[in-house]
Amino acid sequence: MTDQYTKYYHYTVADFMLDEDFLLWLKQPDGTRNAFWNTLQMTYPHLVDKITDARKLAAALQVQKEKASDAAKDRIWNAVTSSVTPAAKLRSMKRALGWMAAAAVLLIVGGLFVFQYHRTKEVLIKTAYGEKRAVTLPDGSQVVLNANSEIRYKPRPKKNAPREVWVNGEAWFDVVHRNKSGTPVTAADRFIVHLQNMQVEVLGTTFTINTRRNQEQVVLETGKVKVQLKTRPAAVYLQPGEFIRFNKDSKTLSKATTNPVDCSLWKENRLKFNNTPLSEVIRLIEDNYGYKVNVPDSSLLTRTLGGTISSEDHQILFKALENMLDVKITITNQTITISK
Repeated sequence: MTDQYTKYYHYTVADFMLDEDFLLWLKQPDGTRNAFWNTLQMTYPHLVDKITDARKLAAALQVQKEKASDAAKDRIWNAVTSSVTPAAKLRSMKRALGWMAAAAVLLIVGGLFVFQYHRTKEVLIKTAYGEKRAVTLPDGSQVVLNANSEIRYKPRPKKNAPREVWVNGEAWFDVVHRNKSGTPVTAADRFIVHLQNMQVEVLGTTFTINTRRNQEQVVLETGKVKVQLKTRPAAVYLQPGEFIRFNKDSKTLSKATTNPVDCSLWKENRLKFNNTPLSEVIRLIEDNYGYKVNVPDSSLLTRTLGGTISSEDHQILFKALENMLDVKITITNQTITISK
């Protein structure tokens, strides 16, 4: 592992609040910065909660930064940073960070009202186009959100209540298995994922969910899940390697087999194509990167693509698509034109 990642291994929330690269990511996110920080979280999952708290800290307290007097900002800054960083670094960082330092300590001195608020309210996490994000749920379950996706959950679920999350977009789950003794399943053992039209219940397993376009799809990698339409009482059980798809337009439910690992390669910044037509590739580009794609020559839509491509840099991805599909891709603002 390169030094650019290992230096963050022992970071605390305060350390992140003093890190210029971290603060620049918060203030000016882009594809490169998103890729770096999300890769860091997937490499060191124990940092996910600390990074999440630092982001909340910055977002919540930026609103209040003007309310603190200069004396209060200096007093708070000294209290927070004196035990974290050498004095010389503090002086330079103080000049560089400005409002962020005052914002960080405002939360500490003024009471943890933001975190108290999140004890009872839902947490909403969204990803932008071109961004992936690793999330650790309160029970330790791991989630990776694909681009243009969101997840909601309660950070402090009630005692003996099911673990519940709400998903829109695409997400991969690795759920902690609570019931390992073979005793009857209790409410607290259940893990439920709510979609618009379906409900997915698991005990401990890995799977991928996709709710984009006109479908809702669940692909099971390991374990066992129960899927139930909200409008139908009968449940469908999936085994590893199976997927179920609900078409929102036709209201039909279909079940088949697939390679589940291929369906979640996006979380590793890779995309697998197997005789995939250009029309499907276009949907992927629009859903993940936010571009509007135009193809003046409709005959190109039937060209197919095979193989595995890196998706870490979308410009490199587009160049690979050009070569593999023998087409020309032109980008104008947020519009892509594909031609011969």
